[in-house]
Amino acid sequence: QLLDRVAGQDTFLMVRTLEPRKGHALALSAFESLWAAGGEANLVIVGKKGWLVDKLVDRLEQHPQAGKRLFWVSGATDEFLERVYQSSCCLLVPSEGEGFCLPLIEAAHHRLPILARDLPVFREVAGDHASYFTGTEPKQLADAITRWLDMRREDRHPRSESMPVLTWAESAAQLMAAATRQANR
Repeated sequence: QLLDRVAGQDTFLMVRTLEPRKGHALALSAFESLWAAGGEANLVIVGKKGWLVDKLVDRLEQHPQAGKRLFWVSGATDEFLERVYQSSCCLLVPSEGEGFCLPLIEAAHHRLPILARDLPVFREVAGDHASYFTGTEPKQLADAITRWLDMRREDRHPRSESMPVLTWAESAAQLMAAATRQANR
């Protein structure tokens, strides 16, 4: 049902466990602002409930746009997630702090454009193959989403498909090389 509802529409995807630092509450507030102004983009969140997010879960479950423009899937199969990546127009990553962030790599694999918070780790992983935003207020993110949609309509948004991505074997080889260098010091 979700896939039918978002087909052919502007759909932003977040793939993260719900945690305070992942930016779900900020994203929801930004989309509420966009919807109040007449925007029709969808927000799809795929991720299980984490810690300290009871209020956010209540907002998601009780939201007037739930099942219309707002979708939260807490237990997605790999096959379902694959289809959601294919049905979305942009991966949204508003995290305030992050490690490697595998969804950036998954987005590139699915040729899905990326809009991410301007964090050093995101720039290290995605480089010029993503759009970035700064700020911690919903209006700042809403403005960034609007700008990104405008760039997409004009076909000026960064493309993720040419983002360099290491295979697991290449990552393991890099780790082994680094460990060997460290051991030889």
